[in-house]
Amino acid sequence: MLVSYNWLKQYTNVEDNATDLAEKITRGGIEIEGVDYLAEELSNVVVGYVESKEKHPDAEKLSVCQVNVGEEENLQIVCGAPNVDAGQYVIVAKVGAKLPGIKIKKTKLRGVESQGMICSLKELGLNQSVIPKNYQEGIYIFGEKQELGADVSEVLGLNDYILDLSITPNRADALSMRGLSYELGALYNKAVTFNDKEVAENYEQTTLSVEVESPSCKNYLGQVIKNIEVKDSPLWLQVRLMSSGIRPINNIVDITNYVLLEFGQPMHAFDKDLVGDKIVIRDAKEGEVLETLDGVERKLQDTDLVITDGKQPIALGGVMGGKNTEVSESTKNIILESAYFNSSSIRRTSAAHGLRSDSSARFEKGIDSNMQLAALQRAVELILELYPNATVESSVGVVNKEQEREVAITTTYINNYLGIILSTEEIISILESLNFGVEVAAEELIVKVPTRRPDISIKQDLVEEVIRIYGYDNLASTLPKFSRTTKGGLTYTQRAVRDLRRLYVNAGFNDTINYSLVSDEESTSFTLKNHHKVKLLMPMTETHSTLRQSLIPGLLNTVGYNVARKQKDLKLVEIGRVFFGSGDDNVQPKETLYLGAALTGEERATKWLKDSRELDFYAAKGYLEVALEYLGLDEKVTYKKSTIDGMHPGRTAEVYLGVERIGLIGEVHPLVAEKLGLNRTYVFEINLDKVISEEKVKPKYEEVTKYPEITRDIAMLVDLEDEYQNIYNAIESVNSKLITNVELFDLYVGLELVAGKKSLALTITYSDKEKTLTDEEVTAVHEKVLAALTEYGAIIR
Repeated sequence: MLVSYNWLKQYTNVEDNATDLAEKITRGGIEIEGVDYLAEELSNVVVGYVESKEKHPDAEKLSVCQVNVGEEENLQIVCGAPNVDAGQYVIVAKVGAKLPGIKIKKTKLRGVESQGMICSLKELGLNQSVIPKNYQEGIYIFGEKQELGADVSEVLGLNDYILDLSITPNRADALSMRGLSYELGALYNKAVTFNDKEVAENYEQTTLSVEVESPSCKNYLGQVIKNIEVKDSPLWLQVRLMSSGIRPINNIVDITNYVLLEFGQPMHAFDKDLVGDKIVIRDAKEGEVLETLDGVERKLQDTDLVITDGKQPIALGGVMGGKNTEVSESTKNIILESAYFNSSSIRRTSAAHGLRSDSSARFEKGIDSNMQLAALQRAVELILELYPNATVESSVGVVNKEQEREVAITTTYINNYLGIILSTEEIISILESLNFGVEVAAEELIVKVPTRRPDISIKQDLVEEVIRIYGYDNLASTLPKFSRTTKGGLTYTQRAVRDLRRLYVNAGFNDTINYSLVSDEESTSFTLKNHHKVKLLMPMTETHSTLRQSLIPGLLNTVGYNVARKQKDLKLVEIGRVFFGSGDDNVQPKETLYLGAALTGEERATKWLKDSRELDFYAAKGYLEVALEYLGLDEKVTYKKSTIDGMHPGRTAEVYLGVERIGLIGEVHPLVAEKLGLNRTYVFEINLDKVISEEKVKPKYEEVTKYPEITRDIAMLVDLEDEYQNIYNAIESVNSKLITNVELFDLYVGLELVAGKKSLALTITYSDKEKTLTDEEVTAVHEKVLAALTEYGAIIR
């Protein structure tokens, strides 16, 4: 929000300069992002009067003007603006003047001397968004007679500092000059004066009727004013709006915007002759259409609040008016609207239509529910200043006055909470400076909170108000008291995650971070168990609408993105959280840490020899075991063949830690890969929370044996459906400490074999850390292995 320093000083007798004032407000809890002096780069720019205008002899689009700036001789200025003409009061930068980025010199344009420059508002440094539309392309023309030679900085109010306030959502009261004045009055302990006039409405009887049919509208006042003329606003009003970041439109619209800035109460004006004598506030009907003032036709929803003429919508309540009742230069009679709408209703409508305005921003945060009549009276007062002969009818509508909220608190509670000592009188003085009512009842203070402060509802809110005004800097600096201290450092989980990332990066993987939000369809892809989905109520896009339950969809999308850009050899890893809903929207989803990876293409074994191999299931399994080995769980993990949606039916396995399923590994189904534009791609994913919580969480060091190892190969026939894990388990059942490794090195399926069989070849490694093994010792154990395999059903070859 942009605030004029000069305007703000009219309400409070503050002596601080703009910079010190901004610092004071910031320390009081409302951040000032910047202070800008509008005339910082302006000098020697004055008001001039165009005495005459002639065409340039050698340039069709240039004019030669004689301009009176209050000096003995007129200035001859060559001007290219299409709207310059004799009889106009204009802005003149004399020779030697400074404009933002420009210094004016005497020059010749196409052979004709020019002694200055007739300026536009943009050339003075004003933002294009606040310049009236009539003057966006040409020079600015004063609508009223001005003193010749007067400093333009003073005439246009540019000798002013603009404070850029960052208002938090809970401080909607500070979105107005009155609200900020209360704040300054408390910070400086000075009286605030608004010069409000008691208005007795002795106006003509009105024929206008107002009906409220929606619970989203609490208060609604309408007032008819006749015999007005719509034209440009007086200069003072335009200056106030432009310095506050609002473009002047016309006198009626500008007055409603002025009251918005002054009171924080949004207002709207309708063309009375286009509305009629009836206003009905209701919820929109599904499919109704309204063209808003920005020229866009909007299809309404039944959750929208609309203002109607009893038949059709004429405005989106609290957001924007309709084109069909817009105030224009032909308007003679108007209806002024001042209302209080439900903040959640306005927020929902504004978001649904992608339409935000100064009015909707204030309604969304919450305005003073008792300010509607005072703001309406102020708008009528300003209109009558412009048109004393206008006819004003009595206001009509629905008003539900809200009572001030009462909060009880004690001096002891405040002092204990803040750790300081303030007297009851000091606390009362601070609260009363904020225009809060305070009554003393025994040891309690009964604080009456004005309706302009809906953010104050509990004792802690009052404590914050007291310390804001008292000053955070006045709090004593003390060290915290500890009964026991603990040494800082990473937890085991944090350290394990960090180390796993490093392990995979060292193995040639790229560590990735993907969106936690995915599409509804992707959210449950590649999951081992059905869980409730967690969806956003109002997602920005459908592709980011639901919290993920697996890391694999995000990894595959990232692989697809890179493959489409000619990066075909990829190894990606991600350690992140997935989210499982409970089915109850009031319960937070369960967050679980997962580790996932995706591999595709080839990897090079020796770069200089250009030796490479294609990534396959066994490569993926090896990389999964990198994590399991680091955690010391590789011997506790088993694999079982499985069928999972989206995965290749013959090349997929579930990963088990003991009897608990912790993840999956396998090849992505060819149809899924084709849809994503991928070649063969392998993925794995494990529940890292379950793995890390397993007892054994530190790697063990094992001394390398000094004695030679002995290997024996075994070839066998087993059923086609037999899993390697079962064969491995049969070998493990021998339970000999001499067996140190079992490795499958060949698998063959062909017509030469017995029907329904496949051939496996394994290498078994035997060793002893304490001595050299003899053939007899190895043979004895090996015979037991062969017996165990034969008992299992394998045919030894």
